[in-house]
Amino acid sequence: MNRGMLALVRKTTVAALAAATMIPADAFAQTPAYVGTWASRPAQCHLGQESQDAPLIMTRDGYDQHEAHCKFSSIRAQGPTWSVKARCTVEGDTQNLALVLRVSGSRLTMRDDAGARTLERCR
Repeated sequence: MNRGMLALVRKTTVAALAAATMIPADAFAQTPAYVGTWASRPAQCHLGQESQDAPLIMTRDGYDQHEAHCKFSSIRAQGPTWSVKARCTVEGDTQNLALVLRVSGSRLTMRDDAGARTLERCR
């Protein structure tokens, strides 16, 4: 390899490494399908979290809905389904929950000991 070609390879390698260090590591991980804003009816999608009828805002590691705030302590993915253990605070009361989340198209089914509810993705 001649000097010009070697210099070009080095510059390209250095540029690629510099670019890679600017991208957060978790940016390479795919966002789970459950992440988003969900509601039982479209009108809820436009409400703020101060409303009792607020939509559910699901993040990679928890969710918020009005006075319910949950942090996921473990998540196990199985295709379009996730088994989740969460520590939640609901109206000041702390509790542990076991949830099963399943996404099918634009629907999220969230199942716990109390039963299941199906929500539509807000647009």
